[in-house]
Amino acid sequence: MRAMKEIKLPDGRVIRYELTRKQVRNINIRVKADGIVRVSAGSRVTVGYIERLLVQRADYILSAAERLSERESRSEQTLDRVNWLGKEYPVRIIRSTREFAVLDETEMRIFTIRGDDDEYLFELIRRTIADSFAALCRELNEQVRRELSESGLVPPPTRITIKDMSSRWGSCSYNKGHISINIRLAVYPRETVLSVIWHEYAHYWHHDHSAAFYAFLERHFPEYRKWNDLLK
Repeated sequence: MRAMKEIKLPDGRVIRYELTRKQVRNINIRVKADGIVRVSAGSRVTVGYIERLLVQRADYILSAAERLSERESRSEQTLDRVNWLGKEYPVRIIRSTREFAVLDETEMRIFTIRGDDDEYLFELIRRTIADSFAALCRELNEQVRRELSESGLVPPPTRITIKDMSSRWGSCSYNKGHISINIRLAVYPRETVLSVIWHEYAHYWHHDHSAAFYAFLERHFPEYRKWNDLLK
């Protein structure tokens, strides 16, 4: 059973939360980009106790919601500008009988005769970003594999796929040799994408997120936390 509730803070700010009753021992609080806080708690935990806890954590909850909202906004592409590897590029539409788009160091140029078809232009942008990101991931994958080999480790054969994932930046099926990378990383710096690929490769040797897992990452990619923290 779920219920949407609001808490009005003394300074005028509002926490909107959705409560789900589950058979869990702890109170789980998750902040989403839409500004709504998802709370799950056992049936014996009172609403009063939950709301007091949310008020105590109000500063963290509201700042986290703001950061998530900014991240979602940054990941959106428009017909005026595109975001790519931590930078923003203007979009220029050029009338042409050819149909393709090019992203270089200064701008994205769209060559098309259908300049008034927004849906089509968005698809050209999406396809160009997806192709460029797939090529980048192949390049970074080879870099990681090369550096692992040079350190004396032999990485297993690995298939990299690009997906649009809502809750994870990457995933590793270490028993199948398959790593998935989130296309939404395309708006972040190159080194942040690299940090996610290193993260997934580390799961071949460490299946959890233990201290040994992070020690492995910091040994092979010393700037891991600096770049990966941009995703938090």
